[in-house]
Amino acid sequence: MKLLQNSWSDMLVLDHIHQRLHNGLPDETTLHNGQKFDLLGLGLLGVPSLAEHFNELQNKLQELKFDVGDYICMKFLLLLNPDVRGITNRKTVVEGYENVQAALLDYTLTCYPSVPDKFSKLLSIIPEIHGMAARGEEHLYIKHCAGSAPSQTLLMEMLHAKRK
Repeated sequence: MKLLQNSWSDMLVLDHIHQRLHNGLPDETTLHNGQKFDLLGLGLLGVPSLAEHFNELQNKLQELKFDVGDYICMKFLLLLNPDVRGITNRKTVVEGYENVQAALLDYTLTCYPSVPDKFSKLLSIIPEIHGMAARGEEHLYIKHCAGSAPSQTLLMEMLHAKRK
């Protein structure tokens, strides 16, 4: 649970980029009642000033021919962070992280030999995703403390669990 509590926002950002690249997720959608729903704002965790950086990340991944295999591996790399405080099976997490990293390296070399340094470039994007997610979390926490965000939601539960 500690791993998920630590990585949920990172995985949300990565998932949103993946959905935009591969499933045509729009920036906005209209609900059946006519209300507009800002999907990009959701992916940015409510921080519209991150939109330009978000689009830059999306473009970098598109240039790297980011596909479902890359997405799955990167999602596991975000989840299996051996530096999370309070994990009890650190050795198992490290082994899992290293196995996923090796699988991603093998996959990129085998399937994308024409994309130079794809593996290292994908890994270099992880801290960028983390930085965006951290800014989004901070924004959500400030909104929560100001009383302008619902408090009894799974989102707030995950936010508070990470701050403990």
